[in-house]
Amino acid sequence: MSEHPRIPRDATDTGAGEALRRLLVEPTISIPDAARLLGIGRSTVYAAVKSGELPAIRVGHRVRIPSKWIREALRVDDEPDIGAR
Repeated sequence: MSEHPRIPRDATDTGAGEALRRLLVEPTISIPDAARLLGIGRSTVYAAVKSGELPAIRVGHRVRIPSKWIREALRVDDEPDIGAR
């Protein structure tokens, strides 16, 4: 049986659960998902992107956040422990 990844404390509502699922399977996540997972507001995420504090990928008018960066910032394991029981 594989272990589940550590879930951030604020990830208890359904939206955050879906955001966590996307974080683990998609290469980038949306601003609203990043805000839910980080426990901050969308405008704060946009401000962090603008200041360069948060990496982002811009495609047209869309802004996406690299999932790997969020996983590392939250220390979310995306790989199961091979030796864990």
